[in-house]
Amino acid sequence: MDMTEEAALQERIAPCGLDCGRCLDNPDSPIGRLSRELARELGGFGQRAAFFARLDPVFDAYAAFEGVLERLGKGGCSGCRTGNCLLGDCRVKDCTRERGVGYCFQCPDFAGCDPGLPPGLAERWRDNNRRMAEMGLAAYAAWQAGRPRY
Repeated sequence: MDMTEEAALQERIAPCGLDCGRCLDNPDSPIGRLSRELARELGGFGQRAAFFARLDPVFDAYAAFEGVLERLGKGGCSGCRTGNCLLGDCRVKDCTRERGVGYCFQCPDFAGCDPGLPPGLAERWRDNNRRMAEMGLAAYAAWQAGRPRY
């Protein structure tokens, strides 16, 4: 893997092992792109939602759906290393930067570290980093790409 590929992967894969390139808050992710495409395809459907709600009541909630779709299409972060992570109080990226490592598994204190994440995410953080250490970054990124993001 050359330096350009490694830099692109490092921008995409967060120090915790989550794939920022596929995050719902990243406007360049498939979620962001597909949300914008769907919004374009639906066009002015909001003006017709009341008519369709008479046929199927699910369309009563169309305005809320449209708000979520718009938010997903805009996003707010381009990756935790470069943007504002949706998990605003996450300290993992700052810790890795302070310790001079790209990923938590590269830190000598990883085995005993408490990342301060919620329980489910902390387990995922540890599993992700162990897997990266075993597989290497490129294989890990390919493995992540084949899995559901959420």
